Amino acid sequence: MNASHDVTYALEQVDCQAIEGVAEHKMVIVGLTNSGKTLLFNTIANTYAIVANYPHTTITPTRKRISMHNQCLEVIDTPGLHSLTTQDDSVQAVLSILFKEKPDILLVVGDAMRLKPSLLLLAQLLELRMPTLFCLNKMDLAAQHGIIIDINHLRFAIPVPIVESSALHGIGLQNIVEALPGATVPQIVPIQYRPDLEEMLNRVNQFFPVKKRPSRGQILLFLLGDSMMTRMFSEVIQPRVFDKLQALVQAYGQRISWGQLQHSIFNARENWANQVSHAARQQASIHVPGMSYWLGWASRHPILGWPILLGVLWVTFKAVGTLAAGISGQLDHWLFSPMADWISQQVHWSFLNELLVGNYGLLTMGVFNAFGTVLPILITFFLIINLLEDVGYLPNLSVLTTRLFAPVGLSGKAVLPLILGTGCNTMATLTSRMLESRKERLLATFMIALGIPCAVQLGVMLAILASLPFSALLLVLGTVVITQVVTGVLLNRFIPRELGHDFIMELPPFRLPDLRNVLLKTYFRVKWFLVEALPMFVVAAVMMFLLDKSGLLTAIKTGLAPVITGLLSMPDKVTEVFILVLSRREMGAIVFKNLVDQGGLDYIQIVVGLVVMTLFIPCIENTVMMIRELGARWAVSMNLAIITIAILVGGVLNHVLRLV
Repeated sequence: MNASHDVTYALEQVDCQAIEGVAEHKMVIVGLTNSGKTLLFNTIANTYAIVANYPHTTITPTRKRISMHNQCLEVIDTPGLHSLTTQDDSVQAVLSILFKEKPDILLVVGDAMRLKPSLLLLAQLLELRMPTLFCLNKMDLAAQHGIIIDINHLRFAIPVPIVESSALHGIGLQNIVEALPGATVPQIVPIQYRPDLEEMLNRVNQFFPVKKRPSRGQILLFLLGDSMMTRMFSEVIQPRVFDKLQALVQAYGQRISWGQLQHSIFNARENWANQVSHAARQQASIHVPGMSYWLGWASRHPILGWPILLGVLWVTFKAVGTLAAGISGQLDHWLFSPMADWISQQVHWSFLNELLVGNYGLLTMGVFNAFGTVLPILITFFLIINLLEDVGYLPNLSVLTTRLFAPVGLSGKAVLPLILGTGCNTMATLTSRMLESRKERLLATFMIALGIPCAVQLGVMLAILASLPFSALLLVLGTVVITQVVTGVLLNRFIPRELGHDFIMELPPFRLPDLRNVLLKTYFRVKWFLVEALPMFVVAAVMMFLLDKSGLLTAIKTGLAPVITGLLSMPDKVTEVFILVLSRREMGAIVFKNLVDQGGLDYIQIVVGLVVMTLFIPCIENTVMMIRELGARWAVSMNLAIITIAILVGGVLNHVLRLV
C-alpha cells in the first residue's frame, strides 16, 4: 500500500475557527537544506510547494492548516539550514518562528546521506527543549550507496523518537504521522561543554524566574551575541537585572574570546555527532561508482562540462523554438483565429468588436495570446527546467561556472538564482538570499534584472530566433553576455569589497527524474502563471485599447520617436512593446513576436529589439522585490542604470550592424 496515499487520506484541510473547543497547535518542520523537508510538508499538509534536487529551494516559511488526530494543526515548512548560530536571514526567520510561536511539535528532518551534519543540527535543536521528533530521510539513497545506519543505536543515543523515511518514494510517511503525538521534550542533554561554560550556563539561568528560565540553547545563542535572543532576554527580566547579566557576560568575555567560545561550543557538538555517527553508520568496503556518479562528475568537469551545457542549451532551444512554436502556430490556425473571425462576424457594434477582437482586443491580445502563444512555450520550457532540477544538474552546473563568475564578483553558487531567473525574475531575486555577502546579492540582483529573461519572455524569444539564421542567436546572446560581463565587472569594482567567502555548495547525487514530480511542478508553475498573469494580459489589452482610443498612444510614440525610430531605427509600433514591458516583460515579448510574424521588422530590427527587450527594465513585481530586498535607493538606481544601458547598447548594436 502506498504510504503517501494513506497520509493524504488521513489529513484534511480545515477551517480551525469552525471547530469549537479545539485549540490550534503548531508543528514546525526544520532540517538541513535539500533534506526533503518540503516533500514531507507537501504530503503531511496535503498541499504543494516547489521541491527540487538542490539546496535552498525553500526561501521563506510556508504554512498550511490541517486536521490531524482530531486536532487543528498549523504545519510550517522552513528554509533549510545547518546551524542556528549564523545571522543569515533564513536562520533568523526560523529562530523567530521557534521562539515567538512556540511550536507544539518540532519535526527535525535529517539526511541519511549526511548523518553527521544532521546530528550537528539536531544537537542544537535538542538544546532548545521543545517537543521533538527526528525523521531520518533518504534511507533508500543511503542504501544504494552502501551506507548502513543502525537505527537502534541512534535511538539509544538520541533522547527523542526517531522515524525512518524515504519521502521521495512515499515510504515511512504514515509512520511519521502516527509518531507525531509522541514527540517529546528531551529529558537529558546529550552534550557537555567545558566546565567554565557549564558553570556560566547555570549562572545565567539563575537570573530568570523559575517559570521563565530559558533553555541551554537559548543561553548559548545569547552568549554568542544573537540579537534576537538578547532582545528576548531583556524583555523577560527587569532592566536592572539585565544590566547585571550583561556585566557577567562581559566579564566572562574577558576570560574567553568570542572566537574561542564559538570554537569550544562547535567542538563539543561535533565530538558528540562524530561519536554517534561513527557508531551508527557503516560504509560498504567496496563501492563501485554508478552512472549517477559519472554523470555528476562529467557535468562539472572543466572540459567535459561545457559540451554538456551546450547540449542542454541546444535541446532547450530546439524544443521551445521549434516544437512549442509549432504547437502555438497550430493552435492559432485551428482554434484561435477561427474563433476571432467568428466573434468578429457576430458582433456588429464596431466599438465592442474592436474591444474584443481588434488589435488591442481583450481576447486577441489578452486571452488568446496567453493560451495560444504563451501556454505551449511555457509548458515546454518548464518541463525541461523541472527535469534538470530533479536530476540534480543545476548544483553541478554551479561548480562548472564558478570560475566564469569570478571576474564579476560572484561565486558559482550564484548560477542557481541566475538560472532560476529564467523561470521568474521575482523569485530569483528572492532566492539570491542564499548568497553569503550583501555584495554578491547586489551583483546577482542587478544581473538578474539586467539580462535574464523570465520563462515566457525567453520562450517567446527562442521561438522568434528559431525562425532566423543562427547568426541572430549568436548576436543576441553574445551582446547580452558581453553587456552582463562588462557591467558586472564595473559594478564589482564600484561596490566596496567585503571579507571573502569560500565557495561551498552541496552537490546532490544525480538521480533518475521522478516524472510525477516533474509533471506536478510543471502543472503548478503553469497554473500559478495563468492565475497571476492572465488578468494582467486582459488589463494590458484594456490599457493599450484606451491609450489608442484617447490618442495618448500616438503622443507617446511621438515623444519616444528620437529613441525608437531614431537611435534604434525601429518602427514606432515597437513603442507598444516597451510600454507593455514596464508592466510584464512577457507581454511585450508576445507583442514583439506578433510584429515579427506579420513581417513588420527586418533582420537587424529583430536582433536589436530582442537585445533591448532582454536588457530593459524589470517588471513591476521584480522591482517591488528589489526594493524589499535591497532598499529603494539601490532598486531605483539599478532600474535607471538598466534603462540607460539597454538603450545605449541597442543603439550601438543597431549602428554597428548597419555599417557592416
